[in-house]
Amino acid sequence: MTTAISEPVTGRDGHAIRPAKRTARRHGVLGRPASDKLRVPCPSVPLLHRHRVSDLIQCATAGRVTLVCGPTGSGKTVACAMWAARRQPADNVAWVSLDPGDRQPGRLWAHVGVALAGTEAMSADLADKLAEPADRAFGLRIADVAGQLDQPVTLIIDDVQELAGSEPMADLDLLVRHGPPNLRLVLAGRHLAGLGVAKLRVDGELAEIGADELACTQAEAQAYFEMLGIEVPPAQLDELLDRTQGWITGLRLAAMRGQAPQEPAAPWRISGDEPLVADYLRDEIMATLPADRRYFLLRTCVTDQICGDLADTLSGGQDGAVVLDQLCRENILVRRIEGGEPSQADYGYHPLLLDLLRAELRREFPGLMPELTGMAARWLAGNGRTAQALKHAAMAGDWDFAAAVLADIGPELLLPGRAPILEPILATFPASRYSADAAVAGALAAAGLRTGDNYATELHLKNAEAALDRCPDQQRVTVATWLKALILMHASARGAADSDLTEQSTTAASTAAPTTPGSAAHQALGLLWTAIGVAALANLRIAEARDALTQASRCLHTPEFGARVIAWRAIAEAMYGDLLAADDLLADPAPKAAGSTDPLPGLLSELAKACLHLARDETATARRLLDQCTETAGNHGCAGQVAWSLATVTRIKLALCENDHGAARRLLTKLRYQSLNPASDQGQRASAASISSTLAILDAEIALSEGNQAGAKLALDRASGNRADLLLTSARIPLAEGDSRAALRNAEACLAGSATGATMHDQVSALVLAAIAHRRLGQTDQATDQLGYALALAEPHREYRPFLDGGSAARSALAVLIKPASQGAATAARILQRFDIGPARPVEAPAAVPLTGSELAVLRFLPTHMTNQEIAEALFLSINTVKTHLRSVYRKLGVTTRRQAISTAARLGLL
Repeated sequence: MTTAISEPVTGRDGHAIRPAKRTARRHGVLGRPASDKLRVPCPSVPLLHRHRVSDLIQCATAGRVTLVCGPTGSGKTVACAMWAARRQPADNVAWVSLDPGDRQPGRLWAHVGVALAGTEAMSADLADKLAEPADRAFGLRIADVAGQLDQPVTLIIDDVQELAGSEPMADLDLLVRHGPPNLRLVLAGRHLAGLGVAKLRVDGELAEIGADELACTQAEAQAYFEMLGIEVPPAQLDELLDRTQGWITGLRLAAMRGQAPQEPAAPWRISGDEPLVADYLRDEIMATLPADRRYFLLRTCVTDQICGDLADTLSGGQDGAVVLDQLCRENILVRRIEGGEPSQADYGYHPLLLDLLRAELRREFPGLMPELTGMAARWLAGNGRTAQALKHAAMAGDWDFAAAVLADIGPELLLPGRAPILEPILATFPASRYSADAAVAGALAAAGLRTGDNYATELHLKNAEAALDRCPDQQRVTVATWLKALILMHASARGAADSDLTEQSTTAASTAAPTTPGSAAHQALGLLWTAIGVAALANLRIAEARDALTQASRCLHTPEFGARVIAWRAIAEAMYGDLLAADDLLADPAPKAAGSTDPLPGLLSELAKACLHLARDETATARRLLDQCTETAGNHGCAGQVAWSLATVTRIKLALCENDHGAARRLLTKLRYQSLNPASDQGQRASAASISSTLAILDAEIALSEGNQAGAKLALDRASGNRADLLLTSARIPLAEGDSRAALRNAEACLAGSATGATMHDQVSALVLAAIAHRRLGQTDQATDQLGYALALAEPHREYRPFLDGGSAARSALAVLIKPASQGAATAARILQRFDIGPARPVEAPAAVPLTGSELAVLRFLPTHMTNQEIAEALFLSINTVKTHLRSVYRKLGVTTRRQAISTAARLGLL
């Protein structure tokens, strides 16, 4: 806020009036009334005193130079005035408001001299030294006089931008650089006007209050409207603050508008092209700009964000980045958007200014708006800003180009973080394109998959397939690839991803023409490999899933899709048995990418961790993670349905580990029910394999766990194929019946590679079964070799479940065949310990049993199943001393056998 331009304080001879006495100065008796330029402005409208901003100024003025910079109407003058008006006279605050006339040499310093002379700190003798402002070195004279003051003086110079490029600005710059500490300068204005403050900033002598600090907070805006007696609901206040960006004049204009009758639809949705706001913006901003700057703003207003290269494209110039930077520095309601490359900085125009510019563009150049918007769409698409390109193509009504953009980014509607951006744009397309354009229909299908709307997905997929032939040649390959991915995802969610469909998709992905890394076609191929991997996981073809997801991770470059693939791969690796690879993938930062709003990678990571903990026999942790997965999986569309199916299978295996046959049966029944009821309330359906072979294998495993070999055989009759897990279950049945040779044949068939999709977990399990069978057949050497090989495979991953699933026969084989000095003895000891204590028992405090150090050392050798003599040799003790320590340990633990000692010590946390 500035006051009217006033005349300089001079006498009849044209020279500045010399103040005679301090009392006369104080009463304004200087030969003419004191100028309004030297008075602290007093607004004529009610304004809110923002104590937050006053406190900022108070803190800033403890230093020598303070800059208060912001756009026109941001409250700079009011903030400084309210702070100055509340100072005591002894605070020695002087005020000077500038206008264009102050660009004349001597005029500025006449006002500054009078303002300083009017403070309490300035004696008459010192004031006399400020009476001749004609000298070009008057700024340095002020500095010299101020240095002689006994008290600090604060000089506020408002509208400092009026001096830009003038001679007085150079003099003021000298004062800013070389002023004494007790002359505190507060310079308020739209911009720095060429002042050299960089060194002051580095030296810590400069305090700055910018547009962000001047912007109104929500609490201040609410208090302002309450002061005016205007009630603004919180939701509308948020909308208003978003539209005005906290611009205080914008709030004032909204208040003036709100006090008049308005349309009830959105009474607080202020717009920059309505008369009240437009008049202010034209007078205070547009009228101050040169013609070339106004033309630049008009041609570049078609985008919400603008950078130098795009500005050059739209304006036809070559210095767009320079102009944008200058407009930003001059606070013409243009701000720099943080982030991105400095050389390609993005800028944003104030929403209200944007409204006015677009209205002016339509009025002055009616046909230019669509042309510029189309140019912007093509530039944005060519520079990887595809979502913005789609929006501008739709705004321009260029539906062919919009469809071309959608051909590249349609699958991104699978992502919850991208959907709020893309779906409103998609809704603006002509209805005729929903069925006649393959890219548009495919994008709608992707949205249906994300929400789990299978009926809408199926309809749009059919429309997309029918319209694919009409797709332009340069887009058809890309669209066809990701449509195959969506079809397979949809089938997986409905439990219809049969082997034929999966094989067709795999063939298409394997034979696809080479694509450029990072291109849309490359991304579409990665999406297809992802769909193949997820379909294989849903059918528990783990090895196939692992290979497909590895291929997918090489193609996908979108961070959100990449995070999903990493999480799916972690599940595949954990179920495959490569627990180290799963650990590495779960440690990858991509699933926790900053700013990501996609919850699916987190859900899948929890499922992968559950599989890891189950393989390592950490059942309590696995159960907790699975509970979290199954509670939220149904909320994540088609991918969540597959995740729910996998989590349920894992819960069945967990129940079998804990010998909870009832829970396993209930979960299996639920899995079968969901697979056969596609319209169930949860909308969760199992995969195709769960409908057939996988259900049969799980049923057989539950029957075996119950000791019902006949029921297991009957269940396996419903399974088909040459799957490795089917052969393993077929080996366990004769082993339980005592037919070791039949069990060995099936286990060795799995080891020989004749089974399809054998995983590392299957190999370890087959080796354990073969070792048990060989041992029962009296083939001790073969049994030892195979058991040792199984331990060697499992040891790096700490995978214990294949041995624990072998039951007492596996325990006996480990205890007898694995010697203490053999390579797998340590792993065997840990597995035997788990056989003895079980995984779910609580750990008690070890201090409950007062064992000596020697007794504890002997105790810790017990799980290795070394003989007493071997323990004695390892500890350099006699055999009798070891026996004495063991008797003491047994007595203190309250046990009588070695096995009981191991179990009790582990439960007490001593092992």
